[in-house]
Amino acid sequence: MIDINLHGGIKKMVGSSNLKLDEESSNIQKIILYLENNYCLNNKINENDFLIAINGIEYSLLGGSDAKVSSGDVVTILSVVHGG
Repeated sequence: MIDINLHGGIKKMVGSSNLKLDEESSNIQKIILYLENNYCLNNKINENDFLIAINGIEYSLLGGSDAKVSSGDVVTILSVVHGG
């Protein structure tokens, strides 16, 4: 199970701050596609509009959109432009 924590505008678009993805492994690209396909997002997710971390480490340091995510990992997605 992969935990996905959403903050800012994407939290509002999805309607939840926490999601559980029942997968043993995935990558950031697949997680983004999952969000786009399962939560009727009006716009496609542009990775440049979000800060994405895997277990607190910025995803570009771990391979970008191909960064591996495993069961037990926490993916945090934060809209760059967000309210306080």
